[in-house]
Amino acid sequence: MTFCNKLLALAAALPGLAAAADPDMMKLVMPDASMVMEVNIAKIMASPIGSAMREAVHQGVASQVQAKLAQEKPELQERIALLTSIDWSQQVQDVVLAGGAGKSAPALIIVRTSLDPARIQALKAFTGNMTEYQGVPILVSDKPGNGVFAFLDNSIVLVGQMADVQSAIRRRGQHAALPAALAAQVARYSGYDIWAAQAGILPQPLSGSAAASPAEAKVAEFLAKVAGFNGGLRLSPDFDLSADIEARTEKGAAEMAEGLRSLTSMARSQVRNANQGVSGLEGFRYHVNGKHVMLALHVPEEQMRAGLRQMRATPAGRMAVAARQAPPASISTPPSSGLPPPPAGTIRVQSAEGTTLIPVGKDQ
Repeated sequence: MTFCNKLLALAAALPGLAAAADPDMMKLVMPDASMVMEVNIAKIMASPIGSAMREAVHQGVASQVQAKLAQEKPELQERIALLTSIDWSQQVQDVVLAGGAGKSAPALIIVRTSLDPARIQALKAFTGNMTEYQGVPILVSDKPGNGVFAFLDNSIVLVGQMADVQSAIRRRGQHAALPAALAAQVARYSGYDIWAAQAGILPQPLSGSAAASPAEAKVAEFLAKVAGFNGGLRLSPDFDLSADIEARTEKGAAEMAEGLRSLTSMARSQVRNANQGVSGLEGFRYHVNGKHVMLALHVPEEQMRAGLRQMRATPAGRMAVAARQAPPASISTPPSSGLPPPPAGTIRVQSAEGTTLIPVGKDQ
């Protein structure tokens, strides 16, 4: 599976990760698309949940990178450090994913970003040759399956196979109408921060691969029942979710609804047992209409902020705050020897033969 198809498959499997439609980006979507998703990263990061998420992700990434740098060879450390020098949540503002039906259908990733060709080439993972099409610079990846990156003059980057990207470049400034069924779903959900619109039936998931855990088996069982998904998620000022999940059969829709009933009952019970007050699920509603399971969830902003404060107040949250404030574990203060500090660029080593100063930071 190519790089682009992997991202589109991920998007289809995670419909909750898709934002209000950017007109310039939507004009680049192919007219025969059967699925469109948008992730408005700028809006997500400006929300209370996004701010908390960015803080947690940055802390996690920072600790993982430090561990990775310590393990890697010197020639790889520069590449890893370069990846972390980019604040992706700030320099990538919006992402649209679009694809057609079928294995060889066109697929596009459309990104609004402040990253330029030189910065992307410097990431090493996207090295290749620069070419041009209708005045648009194109980076052709030297890794098979990674496709090409085209840099439009309004901070939009197109990612896909060469033929699909060239077709999108030719569509600039034109109005290519989407199929009526897909356009209706886009009109319904594209006002959300995160949305997904689809027309047609999803392909049946591949069977035969064993799940690694009972949880993964449950997820696979759920996805096998899903024939389609349309929905949107808004993170600010209030949290709002609206979704229409289409099952392959009416029986499958009823089983999905029963699973939702069990999950919400379990969550509410756990909150009551922990004496945590509200669960956040008080505004959750769902009903079955034939093969369709209709979902809605509304959480007021103040309740959402209270939930975030409550999370930080838990023992795990306090430990995370303490970990952020504490110095790295690898840094410790050695016991005092009673001697003056060693000269800059050296360390003092004491042994039975006496004290030796050893230079550091230079080739030995």
